Amino acid sequence: MECSTKCHRVKLKNEILCELLEDFQKIKINNCSISRAEAEMILNAFIAWLSKTPKNLVYRINTLLCQDQQYVCEKIKKALMQVEKMIDQKILTYQKVPELVIIQCSNNNILNLERYKNEIIVDANCGTALLRGANIYAPGVLGMPRGLNIGDVVSVYADLEHGCKKGAVKEYVKENKLFIGNGKVQMTREEIFNHSNGISNGIAVKMTDVISSVPQLNSEILPTGHVLLQNLPSILCCRALDPQSDEIVLDMCAAPGNKTTQISALMGNKGTIIAMDKIKNKIIKLDETIKKFHTTSVKAFCFNSVNSVSTVSNKSILEGPPFSKDSFDRILLDGPCSALGQRPQISNSISLSQLKSYVPLQKKLFTAAVELLKPRGILVYSTCTITIAENEGIVAWALKKFPNLQLQNVHEIFMNLDVDHFTSTGFEVEGLSTEEANKLCRFGWKDDFVGFFIARFIKKE
Repeated sequence: MECSTKCHRVKLKNEILCELLEDFQKIKINNCSISRAEAEMILNAFIAWLSKTPKNLVYRINTLLCQDQQYVCEKIKKALMQVEKMIDQKILTYQKVPELVIIQCSNNNILNLERYKNEIIVDANCGTALLRGANIYAPGVLGMPRGLNIGDVVSVYADLEHGCKKGAVKEYVKENKLFIGNGKVQMTREEIFNHSNGISNGIAVKMTDVISSVPQLNSEILPTGHVLLQNLPSILCCRALDPQSDEIVLDMCAAPGNKTTQISALMGNKGTIIAMDKIKNKIIKLDETIKKFHTTSVKAFCFNSVNSVSTVSNKSILEGPPFSKDSFDRILLDGPCSALGQRPQISNSISLSQLKSYVPLQKKLFTAAVELLKPRGILVYSTCTITIAENEGIVAWALKKFPNLQLQNVHEIFMNLDVDHFTSTGFEVEGLSTEEANKLCRFGWKDDFVGFFIARFIKKE
């Protein structure tokens, strides 16, 4: 039995739902806490929103290699013309944010959503990617019947119960499999599962009709490193940092490097950017991104940012971490979080212990960031989650713990760039007034992007 696409809502564990409900009850309006019923309305609105696919695709142009928005738009139009049944897609550009191109996807596309006998089962992560415009790559395939040939039409389902075994042949009859759409086979079963070295790559199924109506586009419309599909809030997060060409900037949790390379582009490949991540494999990916985007101003280090403050004064930045206090002009702390803002979510197995583990880590990272920041320096804190505890809660804690920090209005920057209409303000909570909450940036259920949070601070003299 398949799950209805119209009524599908991401399933969260009961303990997570209870925690989120308690979390949203921290919201205040005019210094009065909202009721449980109001918190439930907010929670339900978020869950319904998280279950839907954003109708916007966003490209970031690497302005180090390409500064012609119109040229990129023409390439996007050409790519859209090659995608079957895609009509009425609008392409938007912004003069004051030359790296930004938004494709507004239409609901008027003529789709064939007939269910075919031959089914392909993919994992939930792959299903999410398909809804955002990807094709099926071989590693994402869980189940595929024998006898399919290149070009055969198949229906694609995502396994929401994690019950389909890799290499399954028989029809997957579990409840809670979600119909994603239809596509054409590009690799045989033998090529996918019986690869000689145990690793199969390449497109296994090219999607032709997807329930989200989002076109299958990628970064290959231009030469490598020229453009990147990236979420709008991530792009605006770097704009909130507003790095200058002669500065020393720290990206505390930098992998995979998408924000790092944008910061470098905003600085014109000048100045110095220190990028850190504590996991070696992530640093390898970060180095690959830096190379691909022709970024020359970044020095990457495999290091735990929690421990990045040295007791030694006046160390050279280029010596690497740990660093002396007051070393950086600007710091981006886009740290680990519960990622409950990712859209669409078709399955989420986060546990309560996992959810609660992030705030202590975020506070440790934030403390290190404040120590490393120069007086008059700028700190941007961001997450891709929706919780109060990891967002407004961290800001309220920080303003109380660090009296040398002053909250700045992110929306003023976005208004100057003519992009503030995409954003919403933060929530008033204990320790955070309405005036302060209005300086914060949230992307939530009123916005058609992923869930995201941005706060900007300046360190007083």
